[in-house]
Amino acid sequence: MNIVGRSEIKTFLQNHLSTNCMLEQEIIQYIFHMLHRKGKIFNNDGTYFSWGEFYAYVSSFHFDEDTCSQSVITHAAAIELLILATDIFDEISDHDQSDEIISQLSIGEAVTIANASMMEAFRLILHNSKTDVYEKFAIIIYELQNACNGQWRDLHFVISEHVPTEDDYFRIIKQKSSSLVKLVCELSDIHNQNIWGPIATDIGIAGQLKNDAKDILSDYKSDLTNKKATLPFIKAVEYSIEKDNGWLLKKLHQLKANDHNSLLMQEIKNYIRKTGAIDYCFILSKVYMNKAVDQLTAHFPEKQVQVNRLKSYLES
Repeated sequence: MNIVGRSEIKTFLQNHLSTNCMLEQEIIQYIFHMLHRKGKIFNNDGTYFSWGEFYAYVSSFHFDEDTCSQSVITHAAAIELLILATDIFDEISDHDQSDEIISQLSIGEAVTIANASMMEAFRLILHNSKTDVYEKFAIIIYELQNACNGQWRDLHFVISEHVPTEDDYFRIIKQKSSSLVKLVCELSDIHNQNIWGPIATDIGIAGQLKNDAKDILSDYKSDLTNKKATLPFIKAVEYSIEKDNGWLLKKLHQLKANDHNSLLMQEIKNYIRKTGAIDYCFILSKVYMNKAVDQLTAHFPEKQVQVNRLKSYLES
């Protein structure tokens, strides 16, 4: 079976939101606009990762020539809506105002849109699943609960007088980030969850490491001002404690919530860059991605084309 493309998922989702969705028109418009953000299915730059497209790539390992591609398309669209909902909840809980749409909404409006997007995802899966409905929702609920547990721990996972360890970091991202990757992979092939679980965990870790390494220097993210204990931050603080008596921690205590572009912030970013912590995370991300690819090759030796496609997609 040829892989379902982004254009097919976009066409279905646009038609569904326009004609088959019972939500208020204003809610639908907000969902549609949010699905144009970076990393979403309608973003004009097709080189960006999209969760729905990722579902289609993973599905290509399981489905054969007799499989209805419409099932893949509808489930991929549902995944887009589901992950959009979790993203909105995540941004609300992190007080992240970098998204221009969410920053204009009240918390009540944003929560309502997230709930609506999640319910529409559930409705799509329910109405387009001829078999294994219970098993599918069991996976969704289990992994979303895992992600909630990870998000709860992440809210309190900060750099303070106590500096978390690398092991602490990995325990949280396995819950928070890898749970969503596991949800997508296991939903696409529910009879091989034991195979996809470890692979998805490594893909999730690789992606989170790369995101954290990019975000720590971003002017649009609040990881530093919120003192979030991402791995590049943890490694930079460890370096500082060992090399210069905790210079970085002292500077962090001087940092205020609105210091996004201050000279102090730039000084801290330059210091973190020079420690090698960011390079370390990029290298570690590649190690985990290679580990995932090795597992794919071992479990699906006859599907090297699909393995190479997925590898190229995740690395591009």
